[in-house]
Amino acid sequence: MMPRPQDARPDPLPPPAPPADGFWQDRTSLAAPRAVPGCGRGLFAIAPIAAGTVIDRACTVEVAAAQCPDLDRMQPLGDFYFEHPEDPRAGLMALGLMSLCNHADRANADVRFTREDGLGWMAELVALAPIAAGSEITYRYKCPLWFPETDR
Repeated sequence: MMPRPQDARPDPLPPPAPPADGFWQDRTSLAAPRAVPGCGRGLFAIAPIAAGTVIDRACTVEVAAAQCPDLDRMQPLGDFYFEHPEDPRAGLMALGLMSLCNHADRANADVRFTREDGLGWMAELVALAPIAAGSEITYRYKCPLWFPETDR
């Protein structure tokens, strides 16, 4: 089985406050993908982002534990799902920009999952520290890395 980004540790961030109107913004206006030499793609801040800001919010697709080995063999798709927060054998495929974030040991963002009535599992990319416009948004993959690390 191929390793995958995991979110098995307790969430260090407070739970998000529900929007007053019950809706959430469709897409972020804070980040956009760009080419990253030696890494493929990455996600970059297009405006300054304050610590604690939700950069991206997306629905997920649940991957049953029995399906994970098959998905792991479907490269590169198998590299883009997260460990399910309630079952480490299962997964969640985030359908947002956060899937383009590269790994960094000193990440400036993290991914958290919340369950919402009618929507199922939602993924949020949250800034852990202030991120300057033009800076790459990264998170620390919570699994053994399957690629050589680069010093960026």
